[in-house]
Amino acid sequence: MSNEVVLVDQFLKAAQDSRDTPLPDDVAFEVFAAATVLSGQNLSDEEIEAGRIGGGLDGGLDAVYTFLDGRLLSEDSDVFEDGFKPSEVRKGAEISLWLIQAKRSEGFGEDAFDKVNASTKKLLDLNFTDEQLAGIYSADVIARVRLFTRAWTLLSIRSPRISITFAYVSRGDTTSASAGVTQKVADTRAALSSLVIGSDVEARLVGARELWAMASATPEYDLQLRFRDYISEGDSYAGLVSLPEYFRFLSDESGALRGHLFDWNVRDFQGAVTVNRQMQATLEADDERDFWWLNNGVTILCSGVNIGGEKTFTLSGVQIVNGMQTSHAIHDVLTATGVDLERHKRRSVQVRVIKTLDEAIRDDVIRATNSQTKVPDASLHATEDLHRQIESHFAAKGWYYDRRKNFYKNAGKPADKIISIATLGQAVMAIGLSRPDDARARPSTLLNNEADYAAVFNPSLSLDVYLWVATVQRRVDSALLTEAVAADASTRTNTRFYVSSFLVTKALGAQVFNPTQLTQLAQAPLAIGEDDVKAALAVVLEELGTVAADNSWQPDRAAKSHLLATAVTARAVAAAAAERATPELS
Repeated sequence: MSNEVVLVDQFLKAAQDSRDTPLPDDVAFEVFAAATVLSGQNLSDEEIEAGRIGGGLDGGLDAVYTFLDGRLLSEDSDVFEDGFKPSEVRKGAEISLWLIQAKRSEGFGEDAFDKVNASTKKLLDLNFTDEQLAGIYSADVIARVRLFTRAWTLLSIRSPRISITFAYVSRGDTTSASAGVTQKVADTRAALSSLVIGSDVEARLVGARELWAMASATPEYDLQLRFRDYISEGDSYAGLVSLPEYFRFLSDESGALRGHLFDWNVRDFQGAVTVNRQMQATLEADDERDFWWLNNGVTILCSGVNIGGEKTFTLSGVQIVNGMQTSHAIHDVLTATGVDLERHKRRSVQVRVIKTLDEAIRDDVIRATNSQTKVPDASLHATEDLHRQIESHFAAKGWYYDRRKNFYKNAGKPADKIISIATLGQAVMAIGLSRPDDARARPSTLLNNEADYAAVFNPSLSLDVYLWVATVQRRVDSALLTEAVAADASTRTNTRFYVSSFLVTKALGAQVFNPTQLTQLAQAPLAIGEDDVKAALAVVLEELGTVAADNSWQPDRAAKSHLLATAVTARAVAAAAAERATPELS
């Protein structure tokens, strides 16, 4: 056994030991493999888990992810909404598909490539319907690949740049791969290229040495930025930075955008909205207008500043909290045209640097610098007092509320103790409002509606209830992963919020219309074992099958229906009544 295999195994063991409920070994390796291969994409643990497939009928794919201009796509992404106009996405947008196969073996086999080539030949063929694929592949793998094919089809008129990466991950030694495996790598690259004409395709082996190198690398938060000139006041600075210098600041060694610099930014990249098209036009125009004349610039928060010669700042703990659209526009244009054009060299972007370790000040800066234009979702709420209170309350109890994306992941906290804003929102929606259908149907946009946000995040609700609901959902999620419950990925996706809603409704003995009804229950942990989850899952699956059959729906559609939510709630209330009516055995 090589040193790298030992180190990878130790890494996995440490991650497993930190969890309350360790994952099955194969699942743990799949999660580790996906997270490591996609480390440059800056995904949360929950986003990694959402893309994992595994189980039967997976077509040789253990995880599938699709990105549009660096943003992870989910089934409720705005690009898939009714009425969405492709013109809202910039011309030449980047669509990236990642296909991952992960095996714990200490080697690479040719059969993994054969399975992937056979499945992608069908899954990436736009002539195949979901119904035709349903008997061959799991609903989960079809849904995950459909995110790519739908984006590809919808945005085809915008001439997207498409890339496909297949990574075969094991604990093996890539330098010892057989000639047959090496040939399969080339064959897979050719096969994928023929399926998506014009795409940039990569097929590669990732062994223990590569895994350890990626897993042990840490994001670079200490960076240098050279100003043309600047002014200062205490620990704050403002000045002009040339476009090539700012481009280098944004880019990693391969020239890719450092996504982790935007962890705390309240906006995602908005694509080809009007202001971004205008910025791109300004950058591409060969005239005398300087970029900073027409742009509000960038705000950087950091924990430390050291100013050296030639006005070079060394910044620690860098986070770009305002200016994501500006940064993307600069990076996209200079990547396409090259940094050495004379017009780029003579132009500048305005940059503000604020050094502070005070979280309240950080939140105030984030809110103030993002309030001039509308943020199209609830993300600015993360800076409100309630979310800071939830974060503090969770931390006091050994849990971590990820108010700032990946803050606790980067700090090395256990994955099963980290709760994102979106996950807490889904859990409260499902458990505290009896709306598991909405929690299932809108994973990434659930809180965009201000009425829903107000119902979920109510300052008058006890902080104990938020933590209690989060722990209930996490225990259900953990139980669904165990061999005793044996729920495959598609089943977990469709039922997890229904199972938690059923168990809590049954415990309360009545439908939950408002999370305040849970105040008394939240005084003690809810006793949930694997048998409880298994029994609740059986009820949910029975009702899911009925709703699907009665309406001629696929399970995925039935899981998003209020008909199922109503049926599961009724079963939970009936189960509670039956238990109350049954005399206790003496």
